[in-house]
Amino acid sequence: MKSFLLILTLLAGLFSVFLEGETPVFRVKMQNGGYFQVFENRDSLGILKGYWSNIIAPVCEDSVCYNVDILFKWNLLGDFVAYETPEKSPLTKLDHIPFTPADNQKLQSILTNHDLIFTGMPAEKLIVKTKKEGIDGYSGATVTTIKEEVIEGALYTCYTLWHIANGPVVDSIRSHTKKLMDDQMIQEMLKMNNSKAHYFLINSLSETQYKNHLPVILKLTLEGKGYFPKNAFEKIPSHLFEQQGLQEFLIKNYHEYSYYTQMAILKKLQGVRLSKPLLLSLIEQLDERNSGQNQRIVNLVIANENKELLKVLGEEIRLKEVNLNSEQREKLEGLGIL
Repeated sequence: MKSFLLILTLLAGLFSVFLEGETPVFRVKMQNGGYFQVFENRDSLGILKGYWSNIIAPVCEDSVCYNVDILFKWNLLGDFVAYETPEKSPLTKLDHIPFTPADNQKLQSILTNHDLIFTGMPAEKLIVKTKKEGIDGYSGATVTTIKEEVIEGALYTCYTLWHIANGPVVDSIRSHTKKLMDDQMIQEMLKMNNSKAHYFLINSLSETQYKNHLPVILKLTLEGKGYFPKNAFEKIPSHLFEQQGLQEFLIKNYHEYSYYTQMAILKKLQGVRLSKPLLLSLIEQLDERNSGQNQRIVNLVIANENKELLKVLGEEIRLKEVNLNSEQREKLEGLGIL
């Protein structure tokens, strides 16, 4: 219980240094009281590159308390990047032993790791208390399962700093970045060249920004892994699918996508005016094995009401023995196609 109260004291005492001439863009309230202020990190051209906060906090390790003076840095997405400490105020462990280079390296690894056990534990569960023989008191030892995850003698330092670096500040940074989304910001996101940045982009762009940056987004769908291409096409405003450039892109690249991405594309094409070349290229994708895709393609061609295309569709259906639902077959038979 004593250690738990120490952690509460630590969190309640958090604050960030306000530097003259700097204006914080927001401040982050801690769950157990206190707050720290976050500043923008802009380059000489005024382009936003990330965020930082100079934090001073009391840390208590086994009844020994001291202040931590540390500067945190985050990228545009709120991912923790790095920390710095003043040369005259290094991080210390029990008995005020300064962190070694290896300790600093391990702390950097801890603060950027989201798969650690101890970060999800309540503070009071981090140690095991044992009664001292012959003494009316208790001693505490780090829980065995987390010993390798933390720095010996700096358990609460690791715990507290991780929650500062990866706590509510992340959502606050993402919200602020999204509000500032412009062409420069989009270019910065693209330079980050990682899937998290790309997902952030497709979830943050306005309709106008999608229109202005459509070639780049389409390129990302070809390079993206997993469900990113599917999700990106689902986010692209439907009216943009009428653009000649996008339809020409699909003619060239539709076959490169996974089945689920193709199904997402076909869904977006419903109700869109489609060019004859695009419809012909889709007819070529008919396959006796893909009934779901077949039905969407057939519906797109029927909706177009072009006799020439319907004739090509009928020939392809017979050639590939494409399965149709009863409504589609009835419609095509009524048109004399089958």
